[in-house]
Amino acid sequence: MRILLRSFMYAAFALITFLLCSQCNPKVPALMTASKPVFTEADKPYANVFKILDGTWVGEFIIYEDQKPRPVGEVEMKKLSVAQIQRPELKVINMINVKQVYTSETPYYQTVTITDTYPSRYDKQEVSTGANKVENGKMWCVVNKPTETIIHIGSTEGKETIIWQSNQSSPQKIEYFYETVDEQFYEIIGYGYYEGDDTSLSPKLWFHGKYAKQ
Repeated sequence: MRILLRSFMYAAFALITFLLCSQCNPKVPALMTASKPVFTEADKPYANVFKILDGTWVGEFIIYEDQKPRPVGEVEMKKLSVAQIQRPELKVINMINVKQVYTSETPYYQTVTITDTYPSRYDKQEVSTGANKVENGKMWCVVNKPTETIIHIGSTEGKETIIWQSNQSSPQKIEYFYETVDEQFYEIIGYGYYEGDDTSLSPKLWFHGKYAKQ
């Protein structure tokens, strides 16, 4: 009887430990990681959509703060252009030197290593890894930064532009940007709302990156 009771206690303890560990380390769905997915028929229209990015790109990423946000609707937020970040009310608040190395492993999966150097922080460097991928008939960008994982879903705008966006509620992070690539240059124009930002106003933070192929 004591042996049976002891066996039951061990089994119960093992079950509790398993449940606690499962809660502490939940399995992350494959879609939310930079892992290579299994491709399906729905992915085929996007074959080689990231191919033009292959190679090494170096440039500058600039973050702006809007000093006079206006009600949503008074600022164009869908059709983005360089003019959006040249408005006089936008002030430069940060500049990052960026090196990005892209490698396509298949027509639907491309890895990336990003090295960000912050001149304002005595040239502190931050290295991130990730992937652009097509999964379940959709385009995804997953970047694993040292402190967080960033996920965007994409759509195409013509042959050279991808629109990336995300909408996270807790903590608030809403991002929307154009990524335009040709043989020599790669440009990003976009904006973001972050924790505490008022979404009834135009975005407080805007960004612009331009990189040259090495």
